[in-house]
Amino acid sequence: MKKIILLCTFWAYSVGIFAQSIVIDEIIATVGNHIVTRSDLEYAIQAYKYSSGYYTMDLEEETICSIVEQLLFQKMLLHQAELDSVVVTDQQVNDRLDYNIRLQVMRMGGDAKKLEEYYGKTIAEIKSESRDQVREDFLAEEVQRTLTSNLNIAVQEVKDYFNKIPNDSLPIIPTEYEMSHIVKTPIISESEKIAIKERLENYRSRILRGENFSTFARMYSEDPGSASKGGDIGFTSRGELYAPFETAAYGLKPGEISSVVETEAGFHIIKMLERRGEDIHVAHILIKPKPSAEALVEAKQYLDSVYQLIVENNMPFDSAARLFSDNPDKVNGGKMVNPYSSTYAFSNEHLKEYDKSILYAIENIGEGKFTRPMAVINEAGNQAYHIVLLNKKREAHKADFVLDYEKIKNAALEDKKQKTLMKWVKNKVKYTHIKIKEDFDSCDFQKEWGLKTE
Repeated sequence: MKKIILLCTFWAYSVGIFAQSIVIDEIIATVGNHIVTRSDLEYAIQAYKYSSGYYTMDLEEETICSIVEQLLFQKMLLHQAELDSVVVTDQQVNDRLDYNIRLQVMRMGGDAKKLEEYYGKTIAEIKSESRDQVREDFLAEEVQRTLTSNLNIAVQEVKDYFNKIPNDSLPIIPTEYEMSHIVKTPIISESEKIAIKERLENYRSRILRGENFSTFARMYSEDPGSASKGGDIGFTSRGELYAPFETAAYGLKPGEISSVVETEAGFHIIKMLERRGEDIHVAHILIKPKPSAEALVEAKQYLDSVYQLIVENNMPFDSAARLFSDNPDKVNGGKMVNPYSSTYAFSNEHLKEYDKSILYAIENIGEGKFTRPMAVINEAGNQAYHIVLLNKKREAHKADFVLDYEKIKNAALEDKKQKTLMKWVKNKVKYTHIKIKEDFDSCDFQKEWGLKTE
């Protein structure tokens, strides 16, 4: 039997995204009061293909059975969350949604428009359709955390786990980099901000005199996801948009247009289209402030001088980062955190997704060496300048107990958690109403779970 994935969320972000091509049909399984529909399985299969790169390939029956099992497992966790009265806050859900969007945008090269084009939906629509699934993921994760949080693993257990892996089956650890950086973001001038506000106020005045909001959005908005739709971002709920944007939007009545609103994305005017309870349907026109050529040159020159200071005075890089970087990670000496793994290690693939220019700059320099100032585009599409230090480079190699102990330890601990969860499942099926359609009789997991078919 294939092992259950501990965090059954590899499709979670994608549930809803694929809905435009799936027809909801019959119930294929029940776990307690929770159901698994045919569409749930189709969503999960689509998301598995997306995450694995098998976009058009038909999956083997064994893989489909494994996906079904993971759906059942998640429903079992949700059933337990219901029994335990587990609570997940709206803020937790909103934070996870924002994180998921940032991650997906980064995987699209930092271009939110590409993400929206890929799914045929706006960012707001993607978040709205993923909200319920993200909440369920949180509930399932909380139950898992409760079941496994007290588990520890001894060195001997790690060694036993490693020794059971055949030598020819040991995984290859890809090349990894650990880096620090010093960042300088070009300053947006007040005159640029004032000019943008004046432009938007002019648009607003003309719209209030009778000109068409949608036309202005199509012509002038710099939001790639909504401009072609006349600025329409669809229905959203509280917590899905920037706080200043929401404050202004929720204060509007249908047909009203806001004054200019500033957010992290830029400057907006907002039109209320429709309101249904706490859900709002709005359109907006966005203009992003841009640094002047002089500001870009100044930022580059600033880092040039920092570079010279480090070189000529042999200044420690971490000290320079604390003094001169304007990135929040300067408090840690500029150590870069991999947003995909929340560790300091970046693989080649992660760096390509984060920013290819960094990979090209550091792959041929030695440890302890740093780049000259270079332009890097962040996830919001804004340009900043970076000096990047290569702290450590580990070449690709077959897993080694000493060199890769932490990775092996984590894998061994996950294996232990897996076995703990399987014991829990085998016990829970004795007391939980579970049924699954006969379509899945051939799946091996039925014997392990003791499932009743119908």
